[in-house]
Amino acid sequence: ARVRSDLARALIQRAVATGPDAPEALGAAFYAYVAERRDITLVRLGEDDLVEPLPEPTDADLRAHHAANEAAYTRPAGRRITYAALLPEMLIDEVPVDEATLRAAYDQRINEFVQPERRLVERLVFPDEAAAEDARNRVDAGTSAFEDIVAERGLTLDDIDLGDVALADLGAAGAAVFAAEAPAVLGPLPSPLGPALFRVNAVLAAQEVTFDEARADLMAEFAMDGARRIVDDRIEAIEDLLAGGATLEDLGAEAGLQVGTIELFPGDSDGMAGYPAFRERAQAATAADFPEVFQLSDGGIAALRLDAEVPAALIPFEEVAGRVAEDWRAAALRTALADRAVAAEEALRAGGETTIGTAETIAGLTRDGFIEGAPAAVLTRAFEMNEGGIARIETDGFTGIVRVDAITPADQDAPEAVLLKGAFAAQAGQSMAEDAFALFARAVEARAEIRLDEGAIAAVHSQMQ
Repeated sequence: ARVRSDLARALIQRAVATGPDAPEALGAAFYAYVAERRDITLVRLGEDDLVEPLPEPTDADLRAHHAANEAAYTRPAGRRITYAALLPEMLIDEVPVDEATLRAAYDQRINEFVQPERRLVERLVFPDEAAAEDARNRVDAGTSAFEDIVAERGLTLDDIDLGDVALADLGAAGAAVFAAEAPAVLGPLPSPLGPALFRVNAVLAAQEVTFDEARADLMAEFAMDGARRIVDDRIEAIEDLLAGGATLEDLGAEAGLQVGTIELFPGDSDGMAGYPAFRERAQAATAADFPEVFQLSDGGIAALRLDAEVPAALIPFEEVAGRVAEDWRAAALRTALADRAVAAEEALRAGGETTIGTAETIAGLTRDGFIEGAPAAVLTRAFEMNEGGIARIETDGFTGIVRVDAITPADQDAPEAVLLKGAFAAQAGQSMAEDAFALFARAVEARAEIRLDEGAIAAVHSQMQ
């Protein structure tokens, strides 16, 4: 009975997990859709195609545009935040700089400041000297390119790339490689893996930064590290002041912190708003919260207080006059070009060509193609129309007309068609198998009257995380 049950279970599992084979017609339909190509004529219109230049807007025009598009010029709701901060840059002057310490830091990092000549090298290893010599002769004679030899060895250029190497990295081959000018193919030369050809692609000249040249940077790093340590040393005292009832303003007077107030809006990144930790704390703060010290990404610390919620408000015209002028001009240009596009479209529909705009013919477009300088809507619309179809495309920053000149159906007998149709069919079959498994699982649960408590499962997952 157990054997019979196991066999029956295995048969059902294989049937459900494997799923049905997708019909050949389905793979062919997918391939026909993907591999179809289209030839189009695209007419682009720009400001040079206007009959008359755009007029200059009056103050009344701009104010009317501002009033008619309030949503575009409304500042989102924000928060007024008072903060107290102690940043390392505020304490740099308190850090003593010792010349001997700077010199020791320079000597310790000498490999960073003094770098010998290096070279970009590729190494192709062969099983024996004769094979390497034969490959070198073919390269020298021009009968085979170095890349062809690499492919013959079943490798790619990434497989043989050593990157930038120093003389000592190449062992016995180092002297010959570093004596050659780039580009060059050398060898056979010895390597830890056997005889090899080396290709030198570039020479990276030796670099040396003297102590005097590095002194300013070393001093800045040393001072900043010292300032961070001073900040760490003061954290406990600042926390004690807050615990004792000190306000943020008191921290400025008693502990030398920088105190300020900002109005923080979504997308702000200036000043204190440039710290992710500050933005997170400011967004989470409530009026009842007690100010607490938290770390900033540069080693500084801060504490903040929510003073008020700042409601969304229309930005006065005077503050955004320049932006309004740009938007007005863009809208006026879009309207003027739309009128010209109608005339161009009428000319094309009449069976002729248009003298409006710049026309270009693009052949062999596929659905996943790309048209430089044109929005995706052009390609989408081109594949929605029949041959001879014409459509006007108007998006932000683009006005044009697209005409479908020819449609080339997919070649179902092409060499790549068999592979692609097989891949499409396999994907469809897998999708059908997943659907069948989901349906079967639900049927089993229903028959067994199993009920899953999603809330309990979510709670367990939350505890595990």
